[in-house]
Amino acid sequence: MLNGDGMSRFRSHLQQTQVKETPAYTIYPKGLTSPYRDSRFKVGEDMYALLGIPRQDKPARFAHLARNYDFFDAPCGFFCYIDKQMGPPQWSDLGMFLQTFMLLAQEAGLDTCAQEAWAMRSNAVAQFLNPDPQLLLFCGMAIGYKNPDAPVNTLVSDREPLDNWATFID
Repeated sequence: MLNGDGMSRFRSHLQQTQVKETPAYTIYPKGLTSPYRDSRFKVGEDMYALLGIPRQDKPARFAHLARNYDFFDAPCGFFCYIDKQMGPPQWSDLGMFLQTFMLLAQEAGLDTCAQEAWAMRSNAVAQFLNPDPQLLLFCGMAIGYKNPDAPVNTLVSDREPLDNWATFID
């Protein structure tokens, strides 16, 4: 976990290591089809609309994306690693752990933001943290207090109706 002086040193380290990296893993499957591709696209479009960033303003979109690498100004962040030998069942377990952590943080009055974007800076993170080479950076997480006045924090993504993805058998 990073906070205080450790967070300051980490932010300084990141500014000094602005090299293009290969993501630690494929965040989104290649050839993602509908409805998943469409939902992902719509959330992005809705978010950028709230931020007042038009589709053609690529520099502004990249600047917002880059805020991931400052934990969106949160005072604390952590990185979650998984052993490289683990497969989908363990990645699922990791997701359940992260959700539980986020719910417990909320219960304690803290806000969180899970950030898979850190998989795109895994080498820079590893240079700072020096993790066991057998570990794979899965995500980071910003921990702090959301700004209720920030437009992005008003985003409510569309949800598929329950009948579209669940089957009930009597």
